[in-house]
Amino acid sequence: MGLFSSIFQTKSKSESKEPEKEGAAASGISFGIIVVLVFAFKSSILDANNIPSGSMIPTLKIGDFLFVNKMRYSFRMPFTEKELFRIDDPKRGDIVTFIPPATALGQEESRSGIFAKRFVKRVIGLPGDTIRITRKFIETKDRGRVHFALVEYKEKGSSEFKSYEPKEVPIGKELSDLDNLEATQRALFKEVKPGFEHYILEGFEDDRRAHIFEYCDFLHGCEIPEGQYMVMGDNRDDSHDSRAWGFVKREDILGKALIIYFSIDWKDSTCEYKDGQELAEKGPEIAERFEGDALDRRCHYSEVFSSHNARYLGEESRFGWIERTLRYRLWRLSVRFDRIGRILQ
Repeated sequence: MGLFSSIFQTKSKSESKEPEKEGAAASGISFGIIVVLVFAFKSSILDANNIPSGSMIPTLKIGDFLFVNKMRYSFRMPFTEKELFRIDDPKRGDIVTFIPPATALGQEESRSGIFAKRFVKRVIGLPGDTIRITRKFIETKDRGRVHFALVEYKEKGSSEFKSYEPKEVPIGKELSDLDNLEATQRALFKEVKPGFEHYILEGFEDDRRAHIFEYCDFLHGCEIPEGQYMVMGDNRDDSHDSRAWGFVKREDILGKALIIYFSIDWKDSTCEYKDGQELAEKGPEIAERFEGDALDRRCHYSEVFSSHNARYLGEESRFGWIERTLRYRLWRLSVRFDRIGRILQ
């Protein structure tokens, strides 16, 4: 009896292992299918992006996380960016994500592959538009003298140039939570697009003049070819855009920025200042700063702009970034709750 019982028990254990293996395999397959569907959804329908640079301040701030509607203009093959059919075309003023022209990329940056570079800018000119950019000095209430680049457009078939009607507005709290020291000191304006207004920043700098005649004479008027668009950043003095490297082809425009779903102010560039509003109002030379031990606890030495330390963050190793994040960044970050859920225009 003991022998038969032993054989029966051994057989039962081996049979019981088969369903476990089958269950594990089924779970793995199901998980794999879910992952494929999620990434297919992300690549063709709704993508999530974060903002690492200040070219679209104050509309998009460093540390913003946004959803991009990738079906707004075209349907593309999942896991690729091959356009299958078009749904609509970008409108004047849309914030778009796109594959940058090769002339916009650095030596080690790529337009394709896993680490492909993607840009976020605002559509300023449509196919057939003639764009004119006039530079002039104007006196502002909050920032003194500003070197303003007035953008005008003449629609196809029209004989009249129109401007986006820029007007200075008080800085208020819009510049109080910027992780960009230079941007906090620029003048705040509003421009009018069809059906809405949006902020732009202008300062005394004029860092786009060197590129302006390389491919197009914006001073007298430059016509945008069919099937191409002109894009610019809202932070006009700190935006690498169509003024420098040319227009964007329609097939390279991937989606429209939809909504900010989360926003973090890491204070990587402003960690030494005690109050962002005071920094925006008084400037970096006058605004109150942390000093001594308080500064050492709050900022990595490479983040301190008031010192003569050379910034090396562009060459920072992954381990260095992790160490800096754990020791400094996590303890000083703040969440911009007022930006969460903001619809982008």
